[in-house]
Amino acid sequence: MEIGGSLANRAEISCKSLAKKYGINFIDVNIVMKKDGYLFHCDISVKTDSGNSYYSSNSADDPNVSFDVTLQKIDLQINKKRKSTRHNREPSLEVNSYDNSLEEETPVIVAEIIDDLPVMSVSSAAKRLNEGKKVFVFENVSNNAVNVVYVKSDGNIGWIDYRTKR
Repeated sequence: MEIGGSLANRAEISCKSLAKKYGINFIDVNIVMKKDGYLFHCDISVKTDSGNSYYSSNSADDPNVSFDVTLQKIDLQINKKRKSTRHNREPSLEVNSYDNSLEEETPVIVAEIIDDLPVMSVSSAAKRLNEGKKVFVFENVSNNAVNVVYVKSDGNIGWIDYRTKR
């Protein structure tokens, strides 16, 4: 979907303003707008120079509203992260997670973004698990379905063969 120049400019200015508000540098910002029926869906992912990543999405019947609410969620995540690190005086392991809501007490969503699924056999995908991966998502060459192989708690390999209902 092509977005208008005014929304693109506003998005750039808003992201720069948000980075300035918190005194951080955004090293990568991806904004994706999609039209789904009458709704406009906005996804925003942000990586900062401190190593933190943030992700949020929202749908609305107006592209500007969809963008504004999604960026507001990113703002809340950055603020929440800033407050939590200010109170922790001891160094700790940082886990980047994505809080995709405006409410305080909601589950955390962790996003794994896959641009292209590799097309391969189940046995080839299982070999990828021997390369240190715990989960591997791929397109099954035999049926073109999205499949997942993973290491089970008992050490065996699990295989999920997902096929849509017709």
